[in-house]
Amino acid sequence: MTTQFWDYKDKVAYDKEKAGKVLLAETPDSRTTLWCLLPGQHIHPHEHEGDHIWIILEGEATFLGDGGPRPVSPGTVLVAPQGQAHGIDNSGREGLVFVSVSA
Repeated sequence: MTTQFWDYKDKVAYDKEKAGKVLLAETPDSRTTLWCLLPGQHIHPHEHEGDHIWIILEGEATFLGDGGPRPVSPGTVLVAPQGQAHGIDNSGREGLVFVSVSA
C-alpha cells in the first residue's frame, strides 16, 4: 500500500437518516473514517478492543462517554483508549465532521 492523500472536504457526505460514515483508508493495522453528522444526529457511547483517535474538523458537538459530557469543536483531538466508552452528539446548529482513526 502506498501513502494516500486527500482533501477531506471532497469526501464529506451527510445522510439524513443516520450519521454518515465514509471509509478513507484501511490497512492491516488501522482504519481511518470520516464521520459526518447533521444537527441532532449522534453516535451512542460504545467501546472497542483497539484505541480510537478523533479529530474534530467542523462543527460543535458534545463528547459522550468516559470523561464526558464535554464540548468539542474544530481543533479538538481526543484519544479513547481501548475499552473506554466514546460517543458524540451533534448538539450544534451546523454539520459536524471529524476523522476517526482506529488501531
